[in-house]
Amino acid sequence: MSRNLDVVFYPRSVALLGASKDVSFYINPISSSRLREKFFLVNPRVSEVLGLKCYPSILDVPEPVDYAIFAVPARVVPEALEDCGRKGVRVVHIYSSGFSETGLEEGQLLEEEVLKIARSYGIRIIGPNCMGVYCPESGLFFSHDLPSESGPVAFISQSGGQAVNFVFEGLWRGFRFSKVVSYGNALDVDFVELVDYLAEDPKTSIIGAYVEGVRKTEGLLETLRRVSEKKPLVVLKGGRTEDGAQAAASHTGVLAGSTKIWEGLIKQVRAVSVETFEDMADFIVGFLYAFPPEGRGVSIVTTSGGSAVVHSDLCVKEGLKVPRFSEETQAELRKIIPVAGASIRNPLDAWMAFQSGILPEALNIVSRDTNIHSLIVEVQPAGFKVYTARDPNVVDKFTFILGETCKKIMSEQGKPTMIAVTKSIYPEFEAEIRSKFQSMNLPVYQSIYEAAKALSKLYLYKQNRETQR
Repeated sequence: MSRNLDVVFYPRSVALLGASKDVSFYINPISSSRLREKFFLVNPRVSEVLGLKCYPSILDVPEPVDYAIFAVPARVVPEALEDCGRKGVRVVHIYSSGFSETGLEEGQLLEEEVLKIARSYGIRIIGPNCMGVYCPESGLFFSHDLPSESGPVAFISQSGGQAVNFVFEGLWRGFRFSKVVSYGNALDVDFVELVDYLAEDPKTSIIGAYVEGVRKTEGLLETLRRVSEKKPLVVLKGGRTEDGAQAAASHTGVLAGSTKIWEGLIKQVRAVSVETFEDMADFIVGFLYAFPPEGRGVSIVTTSGGSAVVHSDLCVKEGLKVPRFSEETQAELRKIIPVAGASIRNPLDAWMAFQSGILPEALNIVSRDTNIHSLIVEVQPAGFKVYTARDPNVVDKFTFILGETCKKIMSEQGKPTMIAVTKSIYPEFEAEIRSKFQSMNLPVYQSIYEAAKALSKLYLYKQNRETQR
């Protein structure tokens, strides 16, 4: 595959045209990154912005420029693009809006003019009407407060806002990104080319995509099939309903296309389809920190009998099974868990095991049951708050012991073990517990239901992969 998108993610130098305080979300992070010595601001009306020198034109920048960000009015883009062509710029990211997404003929004609100029100089275009590229390894950023650490997840999005939001979702959920692209109207570089590139990217293990529609369908089926054979491709399709399709057209100027066709396409190429960004994050967490289960049988371990009943129903709804423990498993559990105040069936009401410190032993017993292919352990932070008064280190001790037990089950028994840290009236306490499990590279969710949905999709992903062979 051609590597002609390398310069999109790894430019040697960057210029921002139309630099001002209004686009400080580009200026501040890039000027603090490894590109800081090769980052140039351009604005003919001012001599500096945020303490950084401004050049009147990109032609006045004293060094070669690989990548230019346009934060100029749409009507100025053709002229600025001509200057970039003469400068030898290889990639232009057009942040500006006012093109085909307006639905006006003049916006469409402007896009056609821009594309013609770009092709005459061999310039690649990201956008217009988008946030552009986030690649922490190279120093490209498109918002304040984005992590400077890289990770194995790539995400491409037609929505700029969702591109930013999903990076923050990853930050909260414990994963980081290799590359994120908000590509907007997809005038040139589009969904198909991006996923094709990322399929071969050694820094990327899993690809998430938010798609409203595609301009170019040639090679779409073959590309997506090839990509999903190499890496998990998780797709959220926007514009599934008539109202959503109209919103998509006004958002990026790209027709959403038939929902049935998209659903058939995703199924045919064996990609993973999700309905929300939260579902996408759930699958990514499961893929990165666990693995697909060998079967549908799940054990729910909780401290609330009522919670167990409700979530059993939800697990079944997602295509999982909550089978009874074998007689041997129940006999072993009876030896360590008092009958009073606990249930030794599946779901396992393990409040007594939590209190008495025998939870690791109980989990090990459950994990050996041949009917069980995965486990979900619910941790309710409010229930532990009382113990912090007696032992300030209780959270450290508990999370370490439980975390090590879960890792051992996954490595020795080969059964994915998810941890559900539920919402709490003590949000800081909840965040501390969640963070400690995440620091151990464990799959952490906010509810049993979220963990169950992830397990179900992981299982289906495994089944689809096996049918490909």
